[in-house]
Amino acid sequence: MNTVEDPEAPTGIDDFNPLSADVAEDPFAAFERAREACPVHHTSRFSPDFYSLTRFADITSALNDAEAEIWSAQAGSSPQFNQPIGFNADGSESKAFRTLFRKWLSPSAGAVNAELIDSIVNELIDDMTAGGRVRGDFATEFAVLLPIRVIAHLIGIPPQDAPELKEMTDEFLGAFDIPDPRGVGPAVRRLNAYFEPHLEHRRALLREAGITDPDESDLGDVLPDDLLSYMLALRHGDRRLTPAEIGYVLATALTGGNDTTTSMLTNVVQRLLEKPELWLRVVGNGKLVQIAIEESLRLDPPVLGLFRTTTEDIAVGECPIPANSKVMLLFGSGNRDPRQWDNPDEFSLERPQKDLRRHLAFGLGAHFCLGAQLARAEGNRALEFLRTRLPHLRLDGPSERVPQHHLWGRRHLPVRWDDPQITENGQ
Repeated sequence: MNTVEDPEAPTGIDDFNPLSADVAEDPFAAFERAREACPVHHTSRFSPDFYSLTRFADITSALNDAEAEIWSAQAGSSPQFNQPIGFNADGSESKAFRTLFRKWLSPSAGAVNAELIDSIVNELIDDMTAGGRVRGDFATEFAVLLPIRVIAHLIGIPPQDAPELKEMTDEFLGAFDIPDPRGVGPAVRRLNAYFEPHLEHRRALLREAGITDPDESDLGDVLPDDLLSYMLALRHGDRRLTPAEIGYVLATALTGGNDTTTSMLTNVVQRLLEKPELWLRVVGNGKLVQIAIEESLRLDPPVLGLFRTTTEDIAVGECPIPANSKVMLLFGSGNRDPRQWDNPDEFSLERPQKDLRRHLAFGLGAHFCLGAQLARAEGNRALEFLRTRLPHLRLDGPSERVPQHHLWGRRHLPVRWDDPQITENGQ
């Protein structure tokens, strides 16, 4: 096991820090060096210091600790130590809280919202091509707007607030990489201030209707049928959700429901367009859409890693990790572990069916991402309409990485979609 001394030094085996700007430039090369030379690392020059797991087997072992006997989620999924709340809990407490939100983020969420997703996808393509335009930024004009409009609809907030929502989620996610004990606190306060008027509007509707003890029967009648209303109507056991729990859920839904899906969309489109023959195969065969999405999630997971906290002194392999240590589970490294996949650094539309969903992009086990099926549906429907409506889609310049070091996606992805033969002939 190695210890990092300088978080921004050139990254070799002895100074591996997965939250450094240096690693962020080429994370997968750094992951490979760490995974093969010393799969458990200690980063000391970060506040707080933390450890990293890089191998698929070690990561899945931690994620499959359903009762959190060793690997706890209570201190949060960021490097900072947070108080247990909501989904960041262990065992039966976490399961009970997750069950509350299956109505909104169920395995059928993609199918339930298919019409909404299709409508937004087509609106965005219409906007991109309006007035005969033939080029644009796929990231800002499509990939950002699709998931943020979908999640805004589900939460119950105006889709025209998309620019502000994007700015707030970027602030929230950016706090992950900063060695600051306050963590996401300032960003959460800003999000709470944004959501409060929308919650108060629903409380006012209840007061006007003379309802002091709302329940789910009031949704779609007195209250809009959305997540904001649902959280005012539901009970967690014998009590209502606390303001802190409501704020936590809204922040989680908003950030998890848009930035990671945006990155998934930019990642899969970039991989397909980098090798035009791959894009042409997808254009010609819709059965490859789901394969492309899953292979992109494996090769380029939007979240490179999240944290757990050890409950006792442990050893991973021969590397000791003390109790109460933050440990980053590097999904981006595990997803390219050659012990699990042939040619792990290659984007392939030929992966065996049995391997397609073994990746860790959505986590695993008790804390598997609740929004996974919604994200998959958005990706599949987006790619389906892109291949049929913009079959000549191609890259039109260099892309730019998202700024958050623990995330992986494109903040800018220039593309064009006119027929290149017509363009070459000047017609």
